[in-house]
Amino acid sequence: MSIALAARIERLVFGVRRAGVNLGIVFACLCAVSVVPVFLVRVAPLSDTVNHLARMYRIAVGDGDQYLSAFYAIEWQILPNLAMDLIMPPLARLFDVYRAGQIFMAGTLILLASGPMAIQYALRRRLGVWPLTVFLILYNQVFLVGLANYFVGVGVAMWGLAAWIMLAERNALLRLAVSAVFVAAIFLCHLSALGLYGLAIGSFSLQRWHAEGRRLDWRILREVAILAVPTLPVVPLLLGTSTWGLAQELEWSPQGKLDALLMIFRTYADGPDLAILVLSGAALAWAVRRGLVSFHPAALVLAVVGGLAFMAMPTILFGSYMADQRIPVALLMMLIGFGSLDERDPAIRYGFLALVLGFSAIRVGGVSVHWMHLARSHEEIRAAVQHVERGAKILVAYADEPIGDTVEQDSLAHAPCVAVIERSALVSTLFSVPGKQILRVREAYRDRVDTEDGTPPNVSALVAEATVDGLRTGHYWDGWEDKHDYVMVLHAAADAPNPDPELLSLVAEGQGFQLYAIQR
Repeated sequence: MSIALAARIERLVFGVRRAGVNLGIVFACLCAVSVVPVFLVRVAPLSDTVNHLARMYRIAVGDGDQYLSAFYAIEWQILPNLAMDLIMPPLARLFDVYRAGQIFMAGTLILLASGPMAIQYALRRRLGVWPLTVFLILYNQVFLVGLANYFVGVGVAMWGLAAWIMLAERNALLRLAVSAVFVAAIFLCHLSALGLYGLAIGSFSLQRWHAEGRRLDWRILREVAILAVPTLPVVPLLLGTSTWGLAQELEWSPQGKLDALLMIFRTYADGPDLAILVLSGAALAWAVRRGLVSFHPAALVLAVVGGLAFMAMPTILFGSYMADQRIPVALLMMLIGFGSLDERDPAIRYGFLALVLGFSAIRVGGVSVHWMHLARSHEEIRAAVQHVERGAKILVAYADEPIGDTVEQDSLAHAPCVAVIERSALVSTLFSVPGKQILRVREAYRDRVDTEDGTPPNVSALVAEATVDGLRTGHYWDGWEDKHDYVMVLHAAADAPNPDPELLSLVAEGQGFQLYAIQR
């Protein structure tokens, strides 16, 4: 009898170990596949990536670059937007800034992928394959915009939620201290991610109190205090930062709400994205109908509360666009962690893994192909700025008749900032908005750059301003022919005519851009 019992225990233990090892291997393989696009190109061709890398380069070199230190100052302060600023400069000193950017982005993807697994383990004290579903949406249209700090914050928020669930029955002071650590970390990443963390732990606690039939007594008040106390320092911190100066910059619009839901599944190719969405939805419906997929009751509460927050959220908040559109994909990542798949039938387990592996490979393959295509223009611009002397001042403008689709135009929007890295240049579009970044343009050069994250002028407006009296309107590009050394015209055809041969001399051109030297 004892021998038979020992044999059963041995089979159970080693079976669990094998399952754990297998799941770990699958997770590692999916992570390896997911980061392939990151290392295929020098710079991920997202809208903001090069701009962020240029800022990180300035922070990393400190005062070691005479030109950049003359153009830009670093004013360290507590801002809810510092994840990259704290992590990447040390990496850039160990490697180069491009490699640091690749490591940071790969780490962000792995952090996001691990979050749902942490939540599932906290809820069920075991790991299953269901959280691997997150790999189907790791690459999404919101991520492809380049909201790096936000997604780091989302990853940390998911781990914070897992810690909150794990410690639900533990000492109140321990829970308060751990939550305070996560609140501080998420606040430094992004304010929106902190709001998502608050929604998540509040929704879980609300469902738990209801399930336990708790009444309004001192225990509920204690739980509310544990929820609220760690967030109290956020208010004076926010009020004391320059971010609060952007509080009036908000706008609510219903137009982007539906788009936000589609952005969860969109990457670059609508056909494959739609096919995967339909097939995944059909597989999910079949599994739910057969009772193979289940969700923790707190998932419904979080979905309702998060949905209401999404509908109420402005489109622009604290001067940041897509404040509402970034919520659904992050909320879905969290909700995946609340789910579980019945894996008792090996066919279900392996069929699920096959779908996740196959669909993930298709999506990653599509992203890889598009990134390699888009990266060609980035490399052409990087080669073009080698003709620029160090310490030059570059004004970015848009072509009057832009070429390329929206994706191509967005990918080039901040590409000229590579001149900051390559040639220690002053670039008019480098992010230096008070309240958003710690980078500041020194007073002597502040009238030559965009400090409000606006839209560059069209090249015809530049020419008119320089050649027609009385057209100066108080913009930073007024007097550009005297204040700058070069003009980079984006979204221009390679054979586009020179807009003003008397003022501009073509230096280099490529797909989607022209670089002109200003003739004194």
